[in-house]
Amino acid sequence: MAYPQHSMAPLLLLSALSVATHAADLGEGRVYEAMHVTQPPTVDGKLTEPCWQQAAKTDEFTRVIRGPIAPQQTLFQVVYDDARLYIGVTCLEPKPQAIRATVTANDTATVMGDDAVELFLRPDLNAPDYYQFAANSVGAHYDAKAFDSSWNADWQVAASVGEGAWYLEGAISLASLGRFGVPGATWGFNLCRDRSAGGDTEWSAWSDTKGQGFHAPERFGTLVFGGAGGGVSRGLMIECARAAQVSIGLEARINDALKLVKEARLDRLDGKERQDIQARAKVAEASLQGLRDLLNAQSVMDLAAWLRVNSAMRKAADDLDDAAWDLRFATLLQEE
Repeated sequence: MAYPQHSMAPLLLLSALSVATHAADLGEGRVYEAMHVTQPPTVDGKLTEPCWQQAAKTDEFTRVIRGPIAPQQTLFQVVYDDARLYIGVTCLEPKPQAIRATVTANDTATVMGDDAVELFLRPDLNAPDYYQFAANSVGAHYDAKAFDSSWNADWQVAASVGEGAWYLEGAISLASLGRFGVPGATWGFNLCRDRSAGGDTEWSAWSDTKGQGFHAPERFGTLVFGGAGGGVSRGLMIECARAAQVSIGLEARINDALKLVKEARLDRLDGKERQDIQARAKVAEASLQGLRDLLNAQSVMDLAAWLRVNSAMRKAADDLDDAAWDLRFATLLQEE
């Protein structure tokens, strides 16, 4: 298996991740580190404040039922101050005109039948209690303590719809949760999405619940309360390290599929099939070049660049895998 030049960079990032998370003993689950801020965002659903430009952004949501990777991804960021936890969410959506937003009243669970975001928090990892927050694209929201909808938090939310995505911004009073976030504290955490705009409802989650639905506290990831921003944050390091880990797996998939294509007798295929497979192989090779360019540019701490590279590699890997299966099938038919 061939790895691109300077492929030690992802390995160095993974080593950095181990150092960054060792003190908190975070295990192998997903981890996000929230940055402490002194100038919190204005909750207007726009995500334009300086803190959102500094906080690490994460994605890689998995489908709860039809897994693995959700075709329409969700990205989020978390920051906090001495009083509140702030969440900023970007729901990528190629069909914004199809977004379902039928609920306008608060405190109704039917909001989750719309295109919505669900947030889960477990402030005390030694206790079973956890909290759910949900909101749709017009800002109608719901909260509960597990399934107890009579519980209410002090929180506010705003949403907006743009071209190619809709956005959610929320602020939750830490006092409502009985705990304050202090640097080094760790909470159970998951962010999930209900997407209806694509037709059939699709459920996806940041921390994979392994088919157990969203109310699976034992499957939550970890929210780490970090220090103030400035320099290279540990939160950014964690997300870049994860992106590097993902790129290694995608690279292996692409190289395996390219090997199959290059060793196959493409001359046995008709012209259209041969051209399609060759075109997909070319795109896949270009995505690998994108990874090489990222590593050669010494910009391994550029999270936006990692997300772009991995997105291109993931699409190329899926397309080439489909072509490889078609090629295997065509070869078997010709050998009979």
